[in-house]
Amino acid sequence: MFTTLYRKNIQKLIFVALILFPSLLMSQKCSYEKNEVDAITEFQVKITRPELLCRINGQPVYIKTQCIGPHKYLKLQYYKYSNYVIQEDREIALVTESGEEIILFPRTMPGDSTKMDTFDTGLALLIFKLSDNQYQALKSSPLIKFRYYLVSGWVEEEIKGSKQTKLIEALTCIE
Repeated sequence: MFTTLYRKNIQKLIFVALILFPSLLMSQKCSYEKNEVDAITEFQVKITRPELLCRINGQPVYIKTQCIGPHKYLKLQYYKYSNYVIQEDREIALVTESGEEIILFPRTMPGDSTKMDTFDTGLALLIFKLSDNQYQALKSSPLIKFRYYLVSGWVEEEIKGSKQTKLIEALTCIE
């Protein structure tokens, strides 16, 4: 009697584990810098934590995504060094595995007139507003290349292995 009851309980436990295990594997792991409702606009504001996309001459290039209500943004963060600066007034291109090239134009960033010192941190931030079509295209296929413009011309960086799906994961977190 004890063994029959024990066996049934084990079977139930295995059944529950088999049902829950796939959902745990497929669950989304989102990490946010900010996830709250704006008090004035009442829009949901989400900003994901930076994820490494690629390296430019050994220096990391990070991406993070943001949504303010229905508006979605891609933020690109990198360190400027030795006059190696991505042109902030030029577009960038993200090439997906399906061969589609998504061209993004940065938002113009206002200058900070409150800064008293001229110390430059070397950290650059570019913000790109995503249209619904760009958002869907970037969310549907892994990235394989990142193109940007320097004073000397276009430069193309390969996006390696596990980094190719980082943008998809980040965009999914701001749905």
